[in-house]
Parts: sequence; structure tokens; C-alpha cells
Amino acid sequence: MISIIVPTRNRAYTLRKVLPSYCTQELVSEIVLVDDAGEDDTASVAEAIVRDHPRVTLRIVRHDRRMGAARSRQDGAAAASNPYVLFCDDDEYLEPGYAAECYTLLITRGAGAVSGRRVYMRSGETREQALARFGDGMRRTAPFNYALCETVNGAVFTGAISLPITNSNILTRKEHVLKFGFDPHYSAGNGYREESDFQMRLFLAGLPVLASNDAHSLHLPMAEVRTGGQRIRRMRKFLWSVRYNSYFLDRHYRAYADRVGLRQPLWAARWKAAAYLAWRNFLRPPLYAIAMSAKYGLRE
Repeated sequence: MISIIVPTRNRAYTLRKVLPSYCTQELVSEIVLVDDAGEDDTASVAEAIVRDHPRVTLRIVRHDRRMGAARSRQDGAAAASNPYVLFCDDDEYLEPGYAAECYTLLITRGAGAVSGRRVYMRSGETREQALARFGDGMRRTAPFNYALCETVNGAVFTGAISLPITNSNILTRKEHVLKFGFDPHYSAGNGYREESDFQMRLFLAGLPVLASNDAHSLHLPMAEVRTGGQRIRRMRKFLWSVRYNSYFLDRHYRAYADRVGLRQPLWAARWKAAAYLAWRNFLRPPLYAIAMSAKYGLRE
């Protein structure tokens, strides 16, 4: 009924950890691994893991040249044999019941896409400890910043809420992917906004995007993720983020602002976003590390 789509590149070392949590999901009968011209042993690692789960079949789609996560998601969905596709990142565990919870909400609420909540694990922390720490969220604030068009990952909420966009681990219908698509423009750098772009198209078409507090993905500690778009130098990451966010706003901002009742002009949205991205890339990491060190005696 559900195919899990996993874009990946040279991440066999993270797949060894997280892929078993995909194989045990209820309602999932297929995993489509899209190897974006990687050079490691991703295929053999995945085959060995899935072999221990006979209920699940593995399909590997391989790119001969690097094409980026957006094209990988699109090609994975096209290759899927099921009508529902769950996109998963290759460095995140899925909590048991993740796929089933998202499917129930997708059907009962007539949603275009549904995600659980993302929990960022700390070094030395177990999944159970990370979930207990996160609870229903850790920040008493709104779960979405409409001026920035950004989710607030740690905001406190319960149940399922409707947002313009959510995180990247979404369940949707294959037909929506084929109709609205992932834009291959986000193919280099850190790929910022590539999953947001698809979700925004759903939102603007009147298809709800939901996030549920009753399902969680758990991101590996950053110390355990050595490669990928989020590991590039901060200045490059910032510049790519600004570039892709400008493209995203140029495409969608006016329709989005009309839909949610925003009055700020496009130029103001671009400048606010650039300021936020500068803070997120350059100021927040050291301030967060200092706060965590003071509170827990840990170095993130």
C-alpha cells in the first residue's frame, strides 16, 4: 500500500542505522532507494538489511550522474508500485507507527501530505531518551512563522495541525507527485526548499499539509552524519539558502501571501528571510552550543 522513497548519496553508513526502522513500518510493502550516483556500498548494505524483512521488497534506482534530491524524489515516486509514497531522509529513524499514523490522517482528513515531527538527537542519546526530552515540543511558540514561511520545529502542540509546509518526511499520494512534482532547480548546494516547494504547491492547490505530534522521525546526531548538503561550510550553506529561498519566494510568495493574509511585500519577505538565514547559520549554532554546555555539560 505504501512505498518508502529514500534519496541517498554515499550514506551507506547512516542507512545501516536507520533503514531497519523503515522495514518494520506497518502498511509499507516496498522501499525504493534512489542512489544519486554514489560511490560507496549503498546497494549491498540495503540489500542485506531488507533481506531480513521478507514482507518488504527493495527497488534500487541509480543515477549515472549526480542529479540532486528533488530529482531523486521524483524518480523514486515514478518507480514506486504503490499509490502512496512516504519520503524519508537517509539519516533519520522512523518511530514505529509513523507510516500508519500519516496514512490515517491522509485519508480521514483528505490531506495532500502528512508528516510526523522531527526530533534532533543529541550525541550519546538513545531514541527513547530523545523522544522523552522532546515530548509535545520544547518551545511555547506558534508552530509556524508565516512571515518567514518556516516551520518552528520545537513548538509545543498536540494532535495534528494544518500548516502551509512541514518537514521532508511526508506521506503523500503518488499521483500528487506526478502532477505537482519536485522542482529539479534545487539540485546543488544544500537543496534548501526543495521539499518545501512541492508542499507549497499542494497547499496553494487547496490540499491540506498536516503535521502530527503522534508520529516522530529522529535525526541522527550531527556528529554521526559526515557528508551531505547540510555539512558544507556555513558561508556556502548560507549563500545557497538565500539563493534557493529567493527562487522559492519568486515562484510562490504572492499566491501564498494572498492565501494566508500576509500584507508584507515580496522585497520585505526576502530581506527578512536573509536576516533569519544569517542568524540561523552564523549566530544560532554557537549560542546554542553555549546554552547546551551550560545546561547539560555537553558539547553538541
